Amino acid sequence: MNFKRLAVLFVVLFACVACSLSAAEIKKFNAYYTVSVEDIEKSLPPEPIAIGLDVDDTALFSSPGFYYAFNNTDGPNGENIYGKKPLSNMQFWNDQCTKFDKLSIPKESAKRLIEMHKKHGDKIFFITARPQAPKNEILTQLLHRAFGLGDDQPKAIFTGYVSKAKFIKENNVKIYYGDSDSDITEAWDAGVRAIRFLRSPLSTNKGKYNPGKYGEAVLENSVD
Repeated sequence: MNFKRLAVLFVVLFACVACSLSAAEIKKFNAYYTVSVEDIEKSLPPEPIAIGLDVDDTALFSSPGFYYAFNNTDGPNGENIYGKKPLSNMQFWNDQCTKFDKLSIPKESAKRLIEMHKKHGDKIFFITARPQAPKNEILTQLLHRAFGLGDDQPKAIFTGYVSKAKFIKENNVKIYYGDSDSDITEAWDAGVRAIRFLRSPLSTNKGKYNPGKYGEAVLENSVD
């Protein structure tokens, strides 16, 4: 058997084995399977549904505000204005939600996905683990403008570090999209379909991110 035939045979055998792998076995290969926006559209029921999206690193590339939080020297004597633990400082969260989100960039992948769901007539919820929003938060307005959503769509939901499962259930969400490991597990805790977004390599958030860890589908081309 020549090399070319052997190579073809190997590819065919590998494909057959890959098709029979379980989610746990796929994980061993450090791989994950992807779905496209078109794949998701085909899987939707005829009637409109409610869907949910995480905000940071899913709907928005919001790292500019977080980068400032960790790296500024605007406090007394050149110290960080938010202290040693910026994410524990409510002033940072107020600033992020009322000022820094102006610097957040809507992800193109989220635009494609949301356009599909709008076409299907779906209700769109943004559910973020950020602390409770100040009254003058600009996140909801930014999201609605960026993704062309009307006044009939709900305001962004701030869970305040409580599991998103509760809010997913309360709003009858059928599919939840998120980038973090907890987005996947909390969606499953709520008993709904979970689809992973990929983070930009420029994201300031480096924790709790293992695409395919649970055998979940990953939205293709969702880095940007």
